[in-house]
Amino acid sequence: TKEDLKQDQRLLQLLEIAQQETQQSLSAFDALMKNKALQQDIETLRNAYLDEVKHLKLLQEIWYNITGQSQSQAQPISKNSTANSEAVGTEIEKTLMQEMEQTDFFRELLMLISETDLRDILYEIITDKQDHCIRLCFLFSKYQ
Repeated sequence: TKEDLKQDQRLLQLLEIAQQETQQSLSAFDALMKNKALQQDIETLRNAYLDEVKHLKLLQEIWYNITGQSQSQAQPISKNSTANSEAVGTEIEKTLMQEMEQTDFFRELLMLISETDLRDILYEIITDKQDHCIRLCFLFSKYQ
């Protein structure tokens, strides 16, 4: 039950980590969007960024559903963009690896929650993350 979830301190800590991870993804996609070398692929990056904004809101919704308390939303930290094409490939690869790790993390988090409505939210986040990985693989091959 949701009352059981509210008492699970490990789960609550993992939800906080999930929000921090989502903030990192926001920052990574923001930096990629600001990179001049990637401007022809700005829509792909913007869609992923907007997904991450949605994920943060969904995670806060899960938190509220479990605890009955709302959380303040931190703003993503902006990274400096890089200009040379070698660094572009490196930044894309770094973001891809981050998204792959987060996909695994969210799968593990999904297994800890028995409530169907909350699991559905996590499933949506997982499928978005998988989509980001596919798109980042394409960009990596394009700019490598």
